[in-house]
Amino acid sequence: MNITTYPVEEYKKCPVYFRSWKNHFEYLTIIKKELYTAHFTIFPTFINKLLYLFKLQKSYYSQQQIKAVLKRLRDMAETTIDYITEDSKIER
Repeated sequence: MNITTYPVEEYKKCPVYFRSWKNHFEYLTIIKKELYTAHFTIFPTFINKLLYLFKLQKSYYSQQQIKAVLKRLRDMAETTIDYITEDSKIER
């Protein structure tokens, strides 16, 4: 199984890691020494499968689709970080 990793980003001093394998895309983030993660599955379209089989595309997903998926993952990570850090402000 191939796991593809993407550049690490940071949001509110929390590292955010992105990776994918098969049809799964996932983010991992560390908030206050605890690991949080979420993932989703995206199945390639029939057209993308054909483009890949005829070697017109390097993977089942276009670069544009990968960028959109990474943006969605970043949004999810930011929401998680905001929620967790906001909860800690309330506890004080």
